[in-house]
Amino acid sequence: MTEIFSENLAQWRAYTDSPWARIRYATVADVLRRQCEVLGDRLRVLDVGGGDGMDALPLAKAGHEVTIVDPSQAWLEEAERRADDEGARVRTILAGLDDLPEGEWNLVLCHFVLRYRPAEAADLAALAARVRAGGRLSVIDVNPAGHVLRTLLNDGPPAAATELHADRMAVQTFNTLVRKVDPDRIQTAAAAVGLTAVGRYGHRLANDLLTDNSAKHDAAFFDELLRLELELCDREPFNRIGFAWQLIFAR
Repeated sequence: MTEIFSENLAQWRAYTDSPWARIRYATVADVLRRQCEVLGDRLRVLDVGGGDGMDALPLAKAGHEVTIVDPSQAWLEEAERRADDEGARVRTILAGLDDLPEGEWNLVLCHFVLRYRPAEAADLAALAARVRAGGRLSVIDVNPAGHVLRTLLNDGPPAAATELHADRMAVQTFNTLVRKVDPDRIQTAAAAVGLTAVGRYGHRLANDLLTDNSAKHDAAFFDELLRLELELCDREPFNRIGFAWQLIFAR
């Protein structure tokens, strides 16, 4: 699996420049900023499977002590390059969820990682063990419900029905299949290891309902779309239909 990420780094770079990727990163950054306001200044942040550091870099630029863990050396080098370009400082560790560094952090991130892992893995326990008492864990993954709606809009009812009943979904950027991760099951698993859900968010809600991407490249339209996304990301029921779900847990 590590080779898949390393071999498709160029495609990933192209994706991160797209308007829909910028919306996803902007809304996630806003949620994490709000969590940091609750937790305090100069936090210790651990980004598990953090790859190129796109979620962690805003936190590093805000003055927090950021450690990025990833099993791909190529992606960690990309994180270091991006950090240098933005004048941020990050620490990188070549490791995965099965061999996380020891210690506790105020804020732990695990974004778009669990879908690549076995469903029976004790990942929530490993993550919870790295969260300091009073700290937070942020988990994000692709929303199966949102994926069905997106398929309906782009490919029609038969394709959406197939997607609804499939056990796995395609990741086009990495040309691979991954398991679907249900947020309610993650919340149950987190509760079993002593974590309390304190927030549920959705990302790329309005964007994925707009199948014509051309207007999204216009700066004024993009700004309006982003403002709407920020308004919707933590509101029921909108936070349940986007491209991705985000759960925040407290320990």
